[in-house]
Parts: sequence; structure tokens; C-alpha cells
Amino acid sequence: MIRFGPAGIPIQCKGSSTLEGVRCCADIGLTAMEMEFVQGVRMSETSAADVRKASQETGISLSSHAPYFVNLCSREPEKVENSFRHIIASARITALAGGDITVFHPGFYQKQSPEEAFAAAKKNLKAIEEKLKQDGIKIRLGAETVGKKSAFGGLLESIRLSQQLDMVVPVIDFAHLHARGDMRLKKAEDYKRVFDLLEKELGSYVRRFHCHFSEINYSDKGELNHLVLGTSDEPPFRPFMKVLAENGYSGTVICESPKLDLDALTMKAEYERLVAHAGSVKR
Repeated sequence: MIRFGPAGIPIQCKGSSTLEGVRCCADIGLTAMEMEFVQGVRMSETSAADVRKASQETGISLSSHAPYFVNLCSREPEKVENSFRHIIASARITALAGGDITVFHPGFYQKQSPEEAFAAAKKNLKAIEEKLKQDGIKIRLGAETVGKKSAFGGLLESIRLSQQLDMVVPVIDFAHLHARGDMRLKKAEDYKRVFDLLEKELGSYVRRFHCHFSEINYSDKGELNHLVLGTSDEPPFRPFMKVLAENGYSGTVICESPKLDLDALTMKAEYERLVAHAGSVKR
């Protein structure tokens, strides 16, 4: 029901290619991997075809993260054009590799009001959708919830984009939600409120959600850096696993902690323990 994987090639992996990363994830017991295109899309079509074959053979679910150099709220045509190019390139190669979602950071408010930033992001994403449809690329575009208060893409903004655009879905980064202050996450009830909101506003999305998780260091302005699980319990992962195990949600959890695959395996083990316990109680 829940797939777990790292944001990038596992640190346990001896190789450094995406293909090797996919096979390594399968070898160590993970079931997903996010391809990190954050510094640019450098995967060829031939490599993408090889990755697709490996993911099909191993059962690894693939996603990607578009380059960081994206600002869909910008008023500068050159920045908007570059953002358009980065997301299209990421989505295209991800689809060729067999992935089903490309995650992106929406942008920054700068001197705009939240409504102005939303209108700009929606307009530019609509153009991106039209281009992808024109090219026959079937994929989801994941608007990641952001960790800084200066950035556009809070939880409600990401949900609203999803409601008004065909291919866009929210990608819930729980560390970012916590750091930005959109929703402080401490207990199982806090995580359940997030999923209740998603189910209320987006229905079946909770049966196919995509999210990021790690602990995080933050200031009054929001995110500073991601932390290893067990460092601060901000936010804590065990209540999150409890909510996933007890409510029948389906989706993918991508680990962004410095220990990528190791912490992904920790979450997977806790989730499976809770599912097994729930099953024994029912019997």
C-alpha cells in the first residue's frame, strides 16, 4: 500500500548512475526512488529506456524532482521561459523512464501578493500542461509544499493549484509544512488532519499520494536544512507511520534525510510493524 524510497541514488549503492540506483533500491528492500534532476536534466533517451526496463523488472516506482531553478511566479520572461523548459524536460525524460510524477518548487512571492503569485503560477502551469498534452506526455506534475515563508506553495496553495489544473497534484513535504508553520506536526492527529484535508478537497488523491519526509532544522523564516531521523523529532516519523498503517492510504514516501535509503528503510520497517500488529489485533 505504501512505497518507500530515497530522494536520489541510495548511499549504500556502489554505483553512481540512476540505473544502478534502481537496482540497488530493489536489492536493499525499497520499492521507490526519486530521480534527482535538481541541477539539470542530464539523462539521455537511451538511458531513460534502460531505467524504464530496470524499474519494470524490479518493481521500483519512479518519480523525479525538476531543477531548483524554477520560479513560475516570476514577472521576468526569461525566468519563466527557463522554468517552462526545466519542467518540460524533466517531465519528458521521467515519462520515458517510466516515472509517473515530476516534482517541482512553484516559486517565490517576491513583491507580489499571494493572489498575484497564484495567478502567475496557474497561468504558467496551464501553458506547461498544454505543451505536455500536445506532445503526448502523460505524467503528474507535483507542486511541492515549500519550507520558507518567502516561497509560494503553502499547503492550501498547492491544493488549490491541483483543483484548478488537470495534471497538477500536491506533493506534501511534511518537514516543509512543519518548518514553514503551515501545520506543526507532533502527534498522529496532526498528520491525520493533513490527510483529512486532502481527502476532503481532492478525494481519491489519498489513494495515490506522493510525499517527502525527513526531520528538519528551521528558524522563524522557515526551513534551514534536513536532518537524520531521530535527531530532533521535528517532525516525528512514528506518528506518521501510525496514520499510514491505520487508515488504508496508498502512495509513496520519499525520504530526504541525509541518510536517504537508511532512513527510508527505518520508516518502512516501522510501517510494516504497525500493519502487522493491526492485522494480528483484527484476527
